[in-house]
Amino acid sequence: MRNFLIAAAVLSTACLETGTALAADTYTANVRQVIDGYIRPATSAFARQASALPPTIDALCTTATAQTKEDFADGYRDVVTAFGGVSFLRFGPTIDDHRLDSLAFMPDARGIAQRQIRRTFAKKDPSITDPDQLSGKSVALQGLTALQLIAFNKDGDVVLGDPGEDRDYICSYASAIAQNVDRIATEIETGWLDEDGYSARLLNPGPDNGQIRTSKEAIETIFNALVTGLIIVKDQELLPTLGSEIKKAKAHRLPFSRSGDGRAYLIAELQGIETALRAAHFEQNLDEEFLWIPDSIHFEFANGIANLESLDAPIRQSLKNEKTYQKLTLLVITMNSLRDTIALELAGALGLSGGFNALDGD
Repeated sequence: MRNFLIAAAVLSTACLETGTALAADTYTANVRQVIDGYIRPATSAFARQASALPPTIDALCTTATAQTKEDFADGYRDVVTAFGGVSFLRFGPTIDDHRLDSLAFMPDARGIAQRQIRRTFAKKDPSITDPDQLSGKSVALQGLTALQLIAFNKDGDVVLGDPGEDRDYICSYASAIAQNVDRIATEIETGWLDEDGYSARLLNPGPDNGQIRTSKEAIETIFNALVTGLIIVKDQELLPTLGSEIKKAKAHRLPFSRSGDGRAYLIAELQGIETALRAAHFEQNLDEEFLWIPDSIHFEFANGIANLESLDAPIRQSLKNEKTYQKLTLLVITMNSLRDTIALELAGALGLSGGFNALDGD
């Protein structure tokens, strides 16, 4: 289906020599703080927003009015934004059973989702209108990215529910997608809330606990997900969108740009990564000489988010504007700075080590 590998980044051993080498069992508090302070609230918020999506589709498909279209667009944006806050958590319950891919098939440079939807529509396959059967289909047909393709036109207008020969079929498919997203979001929330589930592996590491044998390895699992999230923003989202120059920019490569939610999604990703980092309270593990690092990181996050908030939205329409293009180019530089400061400076000061890369799978 898809095969991608994000460039691996290895935490510098040179930095480790200058950092504070903490004992391997001293990170449990950080792990607990991230789980309770960010992961559980964020996944619960995503589940809550996802549960509100099916009713908005039902209302829109019952009576398509300016109000029901606006309600759906707002509800869709709320789900996309909440998803942005958890999409970087590429471990544990978030990725079990291909959940992330099922929620959003990205990146999709070859337009696989659109081709599969067209083929399915041509056959009028009734199975995609059944949430239970849809969950067994290709991940490209299942989630928020598929819903975006059938619910919005290229100008960002809601077309779901509009009159047409296939209206009822498309509405039934949209409803099945929304119910499928709701189910997956609930499974992720439940998995992270389970005190005897994956969280227990992170909080009670040991020799029989797979790759998580110490609290140091537990926090590195979380830490590497944060840095990988930054790499995804830059390498999979920003760079393909910008191209090599403004003439070659491709706004459709930005996630959720069709619905006009590309900027909101990027902001949610950055806010999510930063909030998770804050929740860890790494400053309590740092020697005084390294206390500047968290402030520097949060300053960079603030700049990046402010940059995005100042953009003319939606980006799909404004990308060929020199001002928008330059601001997104500047954001790439900010992403590089954040990655280096977190993966090298902060990791070295904390005594963390190891490499990371995104999932390489179907």
